[in-house]
Amino acid sequence: MADHRDHAPQHPLLAALACLDTDLHHASGTPTWSLTAPEAEAALVELARCRARLAALELTTVAAADRAGVGDATGATSTGAHWARLTHQTRAKSVATVRHAAALEARHGTMLAAMSAGVVLPEQAEVITRAVDALPVTRVGVAVVDAARAHLLELAAMFDAVELKRLGDRILDVVAPDIADDVERDRLEREEAAAAAAASFTMTRDGHGKAHGRFTIPTAEADMLATALDALTAPRHHHATHGTDPVPVDQHGNRVPRPLRRGHAFCEYVRTRHRSAADAAATTAATQAGGVDATVTVTLDLAQLTGTGDGADAPVSLSTGTRITAAKARLWACGARIVPVVLGGASQPLDVGRTRRYFTKTQRLALARLQGGCTADGCDWPPSMCHAHHRTPWHTGGRTDLAEGYLLCPRHHARAHDPAYETTYHRHRITFARTRPMRT
Repeated sequence: MADHRDHAPQHPLLAALACLDTDLHHASGTPTWSLTAPEAEAALVELARCRARLAALELTTVAAADRAGVGDATGATSTGAHWARLTHQTRAKSVATVRHAAALEARHGTMLAAMSAGVVLPEQAEVITRAVDALPVTRVGVAVVDAARAHLLELAAMFDAVELKRLGDRILDVVAPDIADDVERDRLEREEAAAAAAASFTMTRDGHGKAHGRFTIPTAEADMLATALDALTAPRHHHATHGTDPVPVDQHGNRVPRPLRRGHAFCEYVRTRHRSAADAAATTAATQAGGVDATVTVTLDLAQLTGTGDGADAPVSLSTGTRITAAKARLWACGARIVPVVLGGASQPLDVGRTRRYFTKTQRLALARLQGGCTADGCDWPPSMCHAHHRTPWHTGGRTDLAEGYLLCPRHHARAHDPAYETTYHRHRITFARTRPMRT
């Protein structure tokens, strides 16, 4: 009779992982070149689901390992340290994962369940967790926190992690609108004060023609700087100022890396700031990028602008998406550091019909505010790098009206005029579908 004393039954999880390892071995040997486009698309979607489910399994296993005291037998200082030694992960990464797993199990069980089902990606879960944990539970209550988590989990089916971050920052507007403005104002006041106190700039010359520096500035001012640099690195500005190909290339014909382009743009920005007012005015047209110049706007109503009336202190949004206090917006608008888009105030014409072919600066700023950047589905180019495109071409009778305008990055602008693609216009969004086969 066979002796089974040394063959203890294997834990179901280990058995499942062994099967998974075998399946992955077979899958990795499968040729991918034979995938059709629809098959490749389906595979990408399924791989994303599998990644989420594996991440959830890893987190629940890590939490169980921590409870079991993994590493105690070898004198490891923590589960994370022991795990790092076994798997050659960095210690910082493994320790952070252990903490994240414990937090999810303790406070966000529904998040783990959603990841296990493959409907929430790890990066989405991390953003949602941060947004929910940032809520002042003693002020808003547990029920509001739970409602915020549930709503963000629903939104994960429609938005990526970057978009969820923005939605998470404003989640109280949905689940607790009565106190949302007060809570956000208090948070922004603390953040703005801390950012102002931490602002710093250091620069050191190396003695060989270069200077190296570091800086810390508030996010709103960083948005202004980034907007200015984006305008100066835009292809149209490069073509206008250098008279060469709109896309800068090096001596070998390779595209200049973005950090280098931004470095050159920062130098140009510094030089421009040192010119006289007359010289600066003369370069206004050259610093425009596809018609949207380096202008940061803020939308606010008359009460917020004047500081009187109901809602006067409600936080406001810059055109970059950054939220600031109404007090800061009033200060900057007074000093002409930003352009206020005042709801209920004096207006400028946003529809000029057939009287002008090109969109005006006011129209472009309005489009930037409404659309936030390139309207091609899935594109994240900012307004300062986009062209203003007519839905109905000007030469076929199109009007230069706000309803007809769509911001598009240079690549998607070219695609909108490419007869090989069918362009479908939605509200502030454009999708493309190839109607002609690709040339081989």
